[in-house]
This record gives sequence, structure tokens and C-alpha cells, in this order.
Amino acid sequence: MVALVALAGVAGFAGSAAATTHTTTLAGDGTDTVADFNASDDEYLETDISSDGTDFATDGTSTAKMNISLDGTDYAQLETAITDDTTASQTLNLSEGELDDLPGDAGETVTVNVTTWGTDGNGSVTTAESTFAVDITFQNSYAVASVDDSSATIEEADGPGFFSTSTITSLWSSSSDDPADLHTYESTVGIDGSNTTVTVLDETTNGSDAYSESIRDDIESGDVIYGASVGVNGTPVKAFYDEVDTDKIADGDTYAVYDSSNNVWTVHTGDAQDGATEMDVYLSSQSYTSVDSFDSSAVNDLFVGDLDMGVSSLVSNFGFGSLSTFSVLEALGVGMIAPAGGASLAGLALVAGRKRLGA
Repeated sequence: MVALVALAGVAGFAGSAAATTHTTTLAGDGTDTVADFNASDDEYLETDISSDGTDFATDGTSTAKMNISLDGTDYAQLETAITDDTTASQTLNLSEGELDDLPGDAGETVTVNVTTWGTDGNGSVTTAESTFAVDITFQNSYAVASVDDSSATIEEADGPGFFSTSTITSLWSSSSDDPADLHTYESTVGIDGSNTTVTVLDETTNGSDAYSESIRDDIESGDVIYGASVGVNGTPVKAFYDEVDTDKIADGDTYAVYDSSNNVWTVHTGDAQDGATEMDVYLSSQSYTSVDSFDSSAVNDLFVGDLDMGVSSLVSNFGFGSLSTFSVLEALGVGMIAPAGGASLAGLALVAGRKRLGA
């Protein structure tokens, strides 16, 4: 995704630059470095664009432009008017926040290309392009993974029809709506133990639709997500809608937050990642109980053990057919705890019958 920043002139962004905490001046000689990158809005990159002729008027340049790319993909663009065409140089200033979708592991150094050029009123290039390399080193607490159509697995849901899989599923699940397209992504991201927050940007063609369709319509900010799922190193973790509910996490928990406005997932590492240098991140538009790679006991531990969900809540959020994933006895609060998936409906009826008979 390209961020385009339009500025009216030097005066327009000089004031903003004055309020920044730090500005890295790029010499453009191939030796430039940017340290501790975390896409902060208060950190700036600046470089000069120089006219080809005596001044910009000689070039016929009215607009200066800058582009930052990695491996052929553009991640930020800036354009600003030439404020004094009698000069031969103008400073361009770009917030590092415009590079919030630049991918990289914690502590990794990525080499981007910075290109500057100028155009006239018709958009024709009048000041020649100048391209130079810049090394950007990510903070240890910051990592970004970007998902596109080539890196995600996308499968369309079954079409309508009484005997279709979608119809049968709706009769057995918690929703009567047509199922969302299956949308999954898995990648290994470099981290610095429990010190790193990983941002996963979904830039696929159907990602936002798949998640919005799989997540309940009545969900509110801070609610736990059930219709979509997140896993870390093969283990399911709690996911929250728009913001975390701090009452539902403990110190050292690994959890995720879904930003519905921007289709961005943020995975917060925890004690389980202490000392690790990489982490496998899994995202899916299907429910936790539908992910074959999740162990049922781990799903049970998360929702029945950790989140203390009862049978009614399990049925409401996962569907009646999902009960085989969970320890129903544990969800009922019965003293004899059965392993997840081990309490059948027949067994549940037997327990209920004995309780009615005083057994």
C-alpha cells in the first residue's frame, strides 16, 4: 500500500518538522541509515531535491516528489509544490509513520530505495530522477508482516442451495448467515522474545470482507472474537475486536487485537515467547473450532479454562455442533472433569439423569 502525502510548500511542513522528536537527514550517497525504526509519526526523514539547471524555473519544475520502495513495491510517496523556483534546491520531509506497512522483522535491516524527481504542471518529468539506497533497522519491539493475494490462502465459500455445505453448516452452527470465504495466512516473523509486537497488515482483495463476514455483527469494541481465529506457534490465542479487554488477559499472555477499520491484526507476544527469535503467526477467517491444526484440548483450555465460558456461551458463539471440541462437564462446572471432546451428548444426558435422580 502506498501512502501519498501532498504538501502545499516548505512553510506547510517546516512547522510540522519543528515539532518532531527526531529527523534523519539523508545525504543520498548510499551510506544513509535509519536506526530504531517503528513507523513513528514523530520521526522524520528529509532529503534535498536539486534542479538539473540553474534553478527550478529553468527546469520548468513546479512540483517536487519523493518515493520510497522496497523490492519494487512502493510504500510511501510525497509531493509538494516548489515554493521558490529561483532556487536550485528544496528540502523534502516525510514522516516515518507513512511507512507503517513497510515489512520487516524485529531488529532486521531492510534496504529501501529513495527516489526524488520533479514535474511540471502537466505531470511531465522536468527534474530528473535521483535514486539512492537507505538502510532501515527495525526496533526490537517492532515487526511488520504484510499479507497479499500471493501469500494468503483464499477459498470461496459454497454457494447457496439447500443441500450445500453452507446450508448444512448453518443448521449446526451459531449463525444462519452464509459462511465467509475461507481466508488464511501463516508466516514466520522474527521477534525479540516477549519484547516484540507484531503487526500483520492484510492487503488482500477479500481480507476485510472475509473477516467482517466471519465476525458477529453485534460485536463491540473489546469483545473476544470467536468467528475468526489467531494462532501462535500452533497454539490458539485470544483475539479481541478493536481493543483489548484487560480484564480478560493476565500478565505474560500472548494475545491479538483486530483493527476492523484498517484490517490490521496486532499480535502481542508474551511469556511463551521469552528468549525466542522467531514466531509463527496464523490468522484465519474461520472459527477456532474449525481450524484442524488447533488441538481441541488447547481450544478448550483457552475458552473454557481461561475465559471460563459455560455451555450456553459456547453454543451461542461456536454453534451446537462445536460441543465435541470442548469438555462439556468442565463447562458445566461438574467436579469430574472430562478431557476436551470426551463428553458426548449421551454422556451429558447420563450425568444430568443421575443428578436428577440424586446420584
